[in-house]
Amino acid sequence: MIVLEKGPYQLSDTAVCIGKFDGLHSGHQLLIDAVRNSTCKTKVMFTFTFETAEHIYSTEEKKYLAEQMGIDVYIACPFDQALTHMSPLEFLENILIRQCGAKEICVGEDFRFGFERKGDVAFLAKHQQTYGYRLRVFEKKKMAGECVSSTRIRKELKEGSLCDVNELLGRPYMVYGEVQHGNQIGRTLNMPTANQIPSSGKVLPAFGVYASRVYIGERNFIGVTNVGMKPTIPGESKIGVETYIMNFDEDIYGQKICVELHRFLRGEKKFSSLEELEAEMKADKDKAFYFFCIE
Repeated sequence: MIVLEKGPYQLSDTAVCIGKFDGLHSGHQLLIDAVRNSTCKTKVMFTFTFETAEHIYSTEEKKYLAEQMGIDVYIACPFDQALTHMSPLEFLENILIRQCGAKEICVGEDFRFGFERKGDVAFLAKHQQTYGYRLRVFEKKKMAGECVSSTRIRKELKEGSLCDVNELLGRPYMVYGEVQHGNQIGRTLNMPTANQIPSSGKVLPAFGVYASRVYIGERNFIGVTNVGMKPTIPGESKIGVETYIMNFDEDIYGQKICVELHRFLRGEKKFSSLEELEAEMKADKDKAFYFFCIE
């Protein structure tokens, strides 16, 4: 997958989906599927980069998922002054048509763009014939009577409802990033772990232990993942994601891995000793293995 940031871009014969795409949830996937199944030569995801206090997935995580979903070109356009002051017609002509080469444009029904958000689906529909593209507009997806949205998913994450989160996302919630050196406590307990530091502002599920699936390159493994601050370990104060990978014993420091959280096993708690922690970790491992065996 090609990743582009600030233009000018030089693309042609493309199907383009446009949006913020935080979470790339099941509603977003309607647009992505339409682009992927288009007869256009190149499948493009056009999204915006700007600072947000809270997000489901970082830009790096969105790029990873976009590639998994069959996107050819990922455009992370800076949401800067030039873009915010661009008229809807200028954005359509200069960015989508001339630079992106759009022949098919896929957006949600509430999509707004351009200066003071004056551009909308009616504007895009009006200019289809003039600029020679096909517009596809998608209604918001609903689940349990409510619209699927990033706001809703962030709320469910904070409330610890992982099953609901995964259903809304259309795939398991995940953490993607580099494996970093930790305190080596897991290795002393004969359960070495892969440590990841989530991006600043990433909304995490309830602190605790999860049955997980770990993707390392083309391979995948069953894992047990702790999300939180490891209260049993003296001096630990950083929030981290720490995963024991079953049937795996390789040095992967510095590599990027994807850890999917499938089932909440127990809440985070402080143990009176490392021996008590070790016993609980072994029980967690058995529960995770059993979960995937019966899934």
